[in-house]
Amino acid sequence: MARGKNYINQDERRDHFQKIEKIKKEKRSVRGRNEDDWIIDNPDQDKTKIAIKEQIKSLIKNGMRRGRVIEVQKRNIFIAEENEKGMPETENLWLCSVAKRHFQRAHKERNFVVVGDRILFEPDIGIEYDQDGQPLDSDLPRGVVQHAFLRTSKISRKDPMHPEWEHVMLANIDLVVIVASVLNPEVRWGLVDRFLVQAELENIPVVIVLNKVDLLLNTSLANKEFLETYKRRVEIYRNIGYEVVEICALKPKKTPEAVKQLRKLFKGKLVGFAGHSGVGKSSVLNLMRPEFEQIVDDNPEIFYKGRHTTTYNSLLQLDIGAYAIDTPGIRSFNISQYDAITLSHCFPEFRPYKCKYRECSHDHEPNCGVKNALEEAKISFERYRSYLGILKGLSFREGEGDSTDASMIADLKAREQKRDEEQLNNINQENIAEERLQEIIKIKEDE
Repeated sequence: MARGKNYINQDERRDHFQKIEKIKKEKRSVRGRNEDDWIIDNPDQDKTKIAIKEQIKSLIKNGMRRGRVIEVQKRNIFIAEENEKGMPETENLWLCSVAKRHFQRAHKERNFVVVGDRILFEPDIGIEYDQDGQPLDSDLPRGVVQHAFLRTSKISRKDPMHPEWEHVMLANIDLVVIVASVLNPEVRWGLVDRFLVQAELENIPVVIVLNKVDLLLNTSLANKEFLETYKRRVEIYRNIGYEVVEICALKPKKTPEAVKQLRKLFKGKLVGFAGHSGVGKSSVLNLMRPEFEQIVDDNPEIFYKGRHTTTYNSLLQLDIGAYAIDTPGIRSFNISQYDAITLSHCFPEFRPYKCKYRECSHDHEPNCGVKNALEEAKISFERYRSYLGILKGLSFREGEGDSTDASMIADLKAREQKRDEEQLNNINQENIAEERLQEIIKIKEDE
């Protein structure tokens, strides 16, 4: 009897575990469907474009609203309703959270909701509206984000903490503005090139803004050699066809034509700002008169040293009939590794030259059109070196490679060391001058 009883218990136990496995399988299946459900106009789903449009119309008819993400603070998403033209009305704000069924997706991405994203959200039940369909409550009305639309463009990098994740920095932009400062901190041309690669991949127009140009007049910071190198670099990008604007954001009256040029370039677009920390992105943005002035350091000494002030992405309306996304400064911009064909296409000056081999990497192969153009000075060595660094996954600060790569890294380290020595020398001279001043004051006091 005892053996028969144990046998029955084992059957019950087996049945119990089978039920658990069935429930888990159903949950995994639902979870998979929810992930697909996030992108409402996903072309991979088994629906025609007409069916997708009808589904969106039905959802809106049943109470959902179109919106644009203007700020993300952890799980709090600030959304501006879109008008009939698809532009965000930043005076009509909602405070939303993502529907719980999408949380599993959130655990697999750095930020699956990004400033600039176009979404569909569902207002909370019980909200009262006026004749124009706007909430009567003086506080921010609340809602739940149910779906997102496919991004038309994006600028992304590898997540510093999880390299296998993609960190999307800008979404659905019409123009990317790469901001750098000529000095303090010095232009990181390699960083600029990486941004350019991402912009070329997404087919986004680019403007390179070089801030703090008044520092070029300071001979203690910018010697003759530095000025020659800087001017040559600027000329390289202009010859390629990129728009390069030199500006002084702290003293805009010194560069009035540059301010007018930026206003003309930005008008009617959603502009995304990107760049290294402390280069003055928010200061440049403030020249475009945003609805909320961005926080910057008014102290010129702090401004010219370069300090990290912006801490989160935010979408702002500008008085020139445009929108802008301000972003925090970054320390690194590691992008995915691409094959030679894809990457070389992202260097527009490489495109006219044909090689013997179709899959030429423009590195060691013979009869390479790009290397021949390099020898004839039709392509700049700086840009070619940057191409090789991206192709081989080098940051020019750390990494492994051949002797050519080592020389590239050594060259950059030598330049950084020279710059640090010059800065230290300037600080020592200032300290000596301060000590002499104190001695003179003390002598006068004794007299």
